[in-house]
Parts: sequence; C-alpha cells; structure tokens
Amino acid sequence: MHTASSNKTVDVTPLFQAAGIPTSPLTVIETAGMYPYKAKVEDNWAYYTAVGCKRFKELLDAEKKNVCDIGIVGICSGVEGIAIAKIFSGTLRRLIVTDVDEEILEGTVVNINRAMVEETTTVIPLVGSFCEPIEHAGYTVDFVHANVPNLPAGGEENLSRGAEKGTFIPSTFYETYSPPQEFVSWALAAQWAYLQSARRVVPKGGSVLTELGGRVPLELVRKLFDECKLAFSELIVGFKEQTEALIDFEGYHRLEKEHGVAFEFYPYEQGRKLLKRNGISNPTFKVSGEEIKKLLASQKVSAGEALALHKKGVPVGHTVHLFRGVKE
Repeated sequence: MHTASSNKTVDVTPLFQAAGIPTSPLTVIETAGMYPYKAKVEDNWAYYTAVGCKRFKELLDAEKKNVCDIGIVGICSGVEGIAIAKIFSGTLRRLIVTDVDEEILEGTVVNINRAMVEETTTVIPLVGSFCEPIEHAGYTVDFVHANVPNLPAGGEENLSRGAEKGTFIPSTFYETYSPPQEFVSWALAAQWAYLQSARRVVPKGGSVLTELGGRVPLELVRKLFDECKLAFSELIVGFKEQTEALIDFEGYHRLEKEHGVAFEFYPYEQGRKLLKRNGISNPTFKVSGEEIKKLLASQKVSAGEALALHKKGVPVGHTVHLFRGVKE
C-alpha cells in the first residue's frame, strides 16, 4: 500500500486553461503508483487528450452522434477522465474507467468525483487490462480511449512506480492477442491488443481512440488500424519532449538492436522552433502528422542517437498523435 505521506496534491488548472476547457481551480491527489503530472503543460499526454477530444466532439456533433457511455483504459490519476467528462458533460451518462491497479482506481474515482463531474454521470471503475474488464462486465460504450504503454517490460523495471508503469507493459498482457511480428518489432503489440479488445466493446460506427507517440512510421499505424478492421483517421498531432527519457531511449534502442528497426525522434528545441517558424500550433488538426514528420525529417534521429544526445544533456522530442478508428 502507498502511504498517505507519499501522496501529493497537484494543481492541474493550467492544463485545462491551455486546452480551453472552462474550470474552477482544479487539483488531483497523485499517488506514487500514478503516472506523474508534469509542470510544463505540453509535457503532459493529458493535454493532447483534452485538445484532441475537443476536436473529436466537434466531429461527432457534425456526424450527429451523441455520446452517452465512454470507456477510458489506463485511467491513471484521472486527469484525462476529468477532461473528457467536461467535454461530453451534456450527454454523458456513464464513464467507465479501467486500470490494472485497483488502488490507483480508488484514487482516480475520488479525483474525478472531486472535480465536479456532472451529477447525472456515473463513474464505474473496473480492474483489468485493455478493454477486457469492460467486455467482461457486459458494457458497450460509444467510444473508448486509451494511452497504453508500448515497451515490453524486460523484468528489471519497478512497475509499481507511475513513470515506469506508464512506459513498460508485461508482454503476457498482449501475447494472447497474437500480434503479428511486424507490430511486435515496432513496439505496437500492445496497441494491437488494445484495438482488438476495443472492437468488442463499441457498436458498429462506434469509435476507438488511441494516443500514440509518433516514433514509428505512420504508414505502419494505418496498417495496424486496417488489420484491426477500424477505419483510420487522425484527430490531432503535436510535438512534445520525451519524458522518462532515459528509460524510453534505452527501451526503444533495445528493440532497434533486436529487430533491426529505427525509431523516429527529433532534437526537441530544433523541432519546436521549426514548427513555430512555420506557424504550426501545438497541437493542431490543420496540419497532418505526415506533413509535420516531413517538415522534421532533416532532424530525425534513432533511439540510439537520441540516447547519446540525452547523455550530453540535449532534450529530444517526438510527435504525438490522437488517432481515431471507426468500427466497420
């Protein structure tokens, strides 16, 4: 058990302000097992979730689709859940949140309820991996969102800590889904398992959202969605500094050596300045991820090269995407 003394209160108001989501001052209680909130808003995955889901809501309104039931996989501290609940507050009936850690879920529900989610919304916590607990409980949701860890755990990680738990995943979690070797080599096996499990909990025409660092060729992501029978689109693309940099670069470099692939990173300051010089906001839906990757191409480095830069004190970044798949 985590002791109360290891908990900390974190002010997440700046993230909501930056994402354009109205809120009164907002804090969450963060335990040692939760993925840590970052002081710089653009370092937080939840920021891209919030902006991306606002864009998603606009598209659903244009498609005349109401959202009553939402699933969020790997909920962590609940910041993503609070943002999504605020964005869809007008129609949201059930918010189903999952995590592999029951203790984290208990804290998450407290955080979401403290954030004044609409009283008509019921928050349902379920323990398990991917969308399995949603399926086993018999729920169907209008859409499901996840930001799953991508790197296979090597055995030496401490998966009780939020930073490592948010980076590494035991391979036993995804092996039962028999991911094709191509996706295993590119650290997309967990994405394969999530998408396959998500198809089982959304209706035809329902959406599956996944947040993914663009460290892999985007044509491979399209192929992943296609093979999972989900119609592919990109909601937003952004650019962020690699957090948990050392363990990420080491993990991705290990796969580079094992499988002969080369992941895609970029020196952070050069990349950030290049986007600013071209008038590209972070994140954006007006420019595609493929276009941004072309713009950054001259700066591209592998995980091994990123590791060397990191050891010299040079920050390295990657593109970040919110992808949508529609069940066919």
